[in-house]
Amino acid sequence: MNSSKVPELSILLTEDEPEVARYMATVLKVLGHRVVAVAHEGHEAVELALQLSPDLVIMDIDLPKMNGVTAARKILERTSVPVIICTGRSDNDALASLRELNVQAYLNKPFSAVQLKSAIAITLAQYDLHDRARRKILELSEVLAKGGGLADAAVLTAERLQEIGLTPREAQVLHWVAQGKSNGDIAVILESSPRTIAKHIEHVFLKLGVESRTAAVAEARRRIQGAEGVAGGDPEAV
Repeated sequence: MNSSKVPELSILLTEDEPEVARYMATVLKVLGHRVVAVAHEGHEAVELALQLSPDLVIMDIDLPKMNGVTAARKILERTSVPVIICTGRSDNDALASLRELNVQAYLNKPFSAVQLKSAIAITLAQYDLHDRARRKILELSEVLAKGGGLADAAVLTAERLQEIGLTPREAQVLHWVAQGKSNGDIAVILESSPRTIAKHIEHVFLKLGVESRTAAVAEARRRIQGAEGVAGGDPEAV
């Protein structure tokens, strides 16, 4: 993906209007890409994305049954793939929903073949940059962990944090908070957005009854160690 020439991509196209879908499929073919499937609603898009593992997902925002924002979010929670969002809307609610997603580009309808080509190139470049940053952060975290400076991270694993009532995503977020990561760093690692990470942290604070990141880590550690003590029991007890 670092080449100046965009390689042939396998693309999942999600569009509920048949004429628009045919136009986009034709343009993509002319651009040298392969449309592996066309989804007409959100649930179908999620299933096909996980089944086919495309190189790129082009997602319409206004879909029946499950809208494109929700579908894209579900896809990105389960796999890593570049996403372009297409929308004919310009209202604030739609734009706010898009900002919460870790998508690399969005197109306003109607758009030309040139605009679609540019969006694909920008999306691949942004995705590559994001992926390299994520891998670098993970590498640095591993180095620090081996150095023994992350005792909390060793205790506050995602699995243990779920045992004290956090959701899988909240557990992942708090695990990285325990390693001193910022919301931006965590967003890169979990392929989310800083705003979404902040929301997860708010939920963690409420569940743990705390008001700061330091307090959240301390309280989670206390609960985990307390639970382990109860589970271990007193060896001399009858």
